[in-house]
Amino acid sequence: MITMGTLVEALLSGLIFALTSWFPLSPEGDVASVLVGNYQSFLVPAYLGVTFAVFFHYREKFSRLLIEAMKGIYEAELKYVFFATLFTALIGLPLSKFSWGLSAKISSAVNALIGALIVLLSLATPRRNPIRELDGKLSEEPSILDSLSAGVLQGVALLGPLTRTGAITLALLLPGYSARKALQWSFMVAPAYFILRLLQFGSWEPEGPVWIPFTAFASAFFVSLVLIYLLESLAEKRARLALTAFGIVPIIVFALEVIV
Repeated sequence: MITMGTLVEALLSGLIFALTSWFPLSPEGDVASVLVGNYQSFLVPAYLGVTFAVFFHYREKFSRLLIEAMKGIYEAELKYVFFATLFTALIGLPLSKFSWGLSAKISSAVNALIGALIVLLSLATPRRNPIRELDGKLSEEPSILDSLSAGVLQGVALLGPLTRTGAITLALLLPGYSARKALQWSFMVAPAYFILRLLQFGSWEPEGPVWIPFTAFASAFFVSLVLIYLLESLAEKRARLALTAFGIVPIIVFALEVIV
């Protein structure tokens, strides 16, 4: 466990939070708390940081979709984000009130399994995806079923330190969407999940000077911007490599937890 000044703890907490949010891990898993002793104190500003990062990174896309909606044009991505958010609330709000949930060990094993499936899918899938070949007119656009799966998976992730990102990415890869689109659509609907997590905390008051939790916010925000950009860029240029690296992370973390 790292023990150091609160400012450095806030900086590291934001960094670790961003890494575990965008890779197939959970920002509330045991690994983060082990690395930084005061990690739990910075969860609220870190959640705010990653949430604002999504809105900032996709600001142009969100703005265009909203402008088109005001003109009466409802694009598939707008419907996807709207219905995924709706399903997340419908599933997540009741589940968030449960007094029970999955343990950290079980959640870590599930995360590793999801990561392994992503790796196997990236290695086994041929260039021509047979699922997509069933309908040659299938466009690279999310459907209502994709929205439903994203919302349900985000809601279920509230039961424990489960990987929201990994589960949705896997669900989008199975129908044959590209690695870049699967990651992008997984990231775009994340705010619904983050906001529900924030609601679970209830009231929160920062400890010490306000600039200390702001450091966690800024760290999570800027690291998220870099990670989202890098993951999307790598997925577009080297899809198989991106998915393999993406999926192997929770496997390594799970293996380390078992060994330690």
